[in-house]
Amino acid sequence: MAEEALERYLLLRTTYGDLAFTKLDPKNPTMQELLNLGYLFATPKRDALGRRVIVARPGVFHPHKFNNSHMLQIHGMTYETLMEDEENQVRGFVHFNDGAGVSFPHLTLFTPKEAVRIVKNGERTLPMRHKEVHIINCHPSVKYALEFGFNLVSEKIRKRIKLYSSIEEAHKHIDKSLLPKEYGGEMPMAEMIDLWKKELEGNAHILRKNDELLRVRPELFSESAREGAVRALKANCGRLDQDIMAGSFRKLTVD
Repeated sequence: MAEEALERYLLLRTTYGDLAFTKLDPKNPTMQELLNLGYLFATPKRDALGRRVIVARPGVFHPHKFNNSHMLQIHGMTYETLMEDEENQVRGFVHFNDGAGVSFPHLTLFTPKEAVRIVKNGERTLPMRHKEVHIINCHPSVKYALEFGFNLVSEKIRKRIKLYSSIEEAHKHIDKSLLPKEYGGEMPMAEMIDLWKKELEGNAHILRKNDELLRVRPELFSESAREGAVRALKANCGRLDQDIMAGSFRKLTVD
């Protein structure tokens, strides 16, 4: 199981590298703008179980200014940086999502097929343990899309997703001291973002090195596997040959 998970991850990095995983640069002007907006960042403190908290604010992502590749790149940069810490791989992650400002144009950034592949591969392929998902400010107009996403993930992950009608309700389930001051915490969001930017920049050389080390020969996989098709997730990664891996990988924990 670990070998197959590793192969899936390396294949995903290889085939979707230019879109999400390779040449990641936190100092890229577009990435800097998204970071300053607070679109996606990890808070500095760990929770009582030692897990990092990832804050997502998709409403500040302007769909007429940024494209889906920008979205994939900042997610790739965030997750790849966090996964370099072995403690994060073992303990997993808590996600805090604020849906304020999300509207129909956001839903058009990806086609339904792309959205399905992103959700399925996000759960099955990325070596991340998604332990809790907290969501506030989900506008009724986009709830149908959220429900569509719920139907794509496993029952295990679905049980870990919680929707709240207010931030006060969310505080009953997540330690508010972990969150930015704007969400009831103690440290202003701008300070958290500055700390996160420094963490990204401190790991940028590792991300660049991964471009050389973490890869496979894509021609040894089926076309559906290279495309990240859902059906390929059910059949031995679509591998055509047993001897396919090149590079290195620190540690993989299967949740």
